[in-house]
Amino acid sequence: MLPKKTKAQLIEELKSLQKQIQRLKRSEKERKNAEKIILQAKEEWENTFDTIKDLIFITDGNGVVRRINRSLANKLGVQPHDMIGRTCWEMLRCEHKGTERCSLAKIQQGISVREHEVEISPLGMWVMAHVYATYTPSKELDYIIHTYRDITEHKMLQEQLFQLQKMEAINTLAAGVAHEFNNILTGIIGNLSLTKSQLSTESEEYRFVERAYNSAERASDIIKSLLAFTSKLSATDNLISVNDAIFETTNLLRVTTDPRIKIVVHTDKDLWKVKVDFIQINHILMELLRNARAAIIDCLEGLFRYECGEKKSFIITISAENTKVDEKYYKMYADARPGEFVLITISDNGPGMDKETQRRIFEPFFTTREVGKGKGLGLATVYGIVKQYNGWINIYSERGIGTTFKIYLPRAKPANPTPLNTS
Repeated sequence: MLPKKTKAQLIEELKSLQKQIQRLKRSEKERKNAEKIILQAKEEWENTFDTIKDLIFITDGNGVVRRINRSLANKLGVQPHDMIGRTCWEMLRCEHKGTERCSLAKIQQGISVREHEVEISPLGMWVMAHVYATYTPSKELDYIIHTYRDITEHKMLQEQLFQLQKMEAINTLAAGVAHEFNNILTGIIGNLSLTKSQLSTESEEYRFVERAYNSAERASDIIKSLLAFTSKLSATDNLISVNDAIFETTNLLRVTTDPRIKIVVHTDKDLWKVKVDFIQINHILMELLRNARAAIIDCLEGLFRYECGEKKSFIITISAENTKVDEKYYKMYADARPGEFVLITISDNGPGMDKETQRRIFEPFFTTREVGKGKGLGLATVYGIVKQYNGWINIYSERGIGTTFKIYLPRAKPANPTPLNTS
């Protein structure tokens, strides 16, 4: 039988119980507060994770996805939970699984991964990748945080700047060579012309000199093309409407174009004037239209069956419109500048070009034609003429889709009206 407790003992026990209850209440309150803080921190972390524009995903040590953020899910066109449980190379359709270019493979081997540039082809983008591995207290690989920052625009500008610098270097070299050869040819052609005038047109010597003279003239034409490319060819500039040049060149082209090829023209009746040489603008349009026609003829002749096989009609489209180049567009292209321009667009739905061809398309003597069918100076001349008038030219092409050239020529400043004499 338990000993009977005194009143004083019971009071002490009651007080002790009350203190324990108070401690438990405080502990419960602290626990709830801690839970609230944890939930709030979790919510803040999730909101931050999903609002960051960088593409972020977390994998375990084997590359299995635990979580991806909203930015990456939007790029992939899925919901974030759709990727959980898949491997990172499945999610990004990566071709480097297990190779030396695979960040996961390096981390699994204990090799640290520095920040590096990666092209994610399925997403059509370049990223700056930062991969961070976390480890357990026992030094075992726990999980990996992958952060990708989109640098596609930066890479595009970098590539354009490189191309621009290369073209400027070629320009400088071609200008020097063309100038020297032009001086030499001037003397050769002059002497050959003088020799011809002193020979009988029926003599064998005259025929030899005539052949040499014609060859020198053809060489002179090539030099003129190089001078046009380097913007060193003199021209007569006037205020003109590009519409007139378009109508003239397309009417001429239609006469000599296969009827299976449709030529479509779109112009703006209120098109701004440009200050250029009409003959040179005609040359630009004719060269680009002929290239478009040649590309489509390749399709019609069955040279590009894969790229052209399913096309039922072939169209060349040329248009001219007024446009204002803003800061956003200006920052996307290395040789662009803001302002008001006349935009000439020439498109075809021929076989299109690969990226390597597009990178070299304006280089002098570069051609995709077989030997004897092209000197490779046509588009180089176009490039030079456009640059001569402080404009620029962009190319957009895709295999199986076609090619589009966009030429920007600055709007001619309207002449200031003569003030009236009111005296």
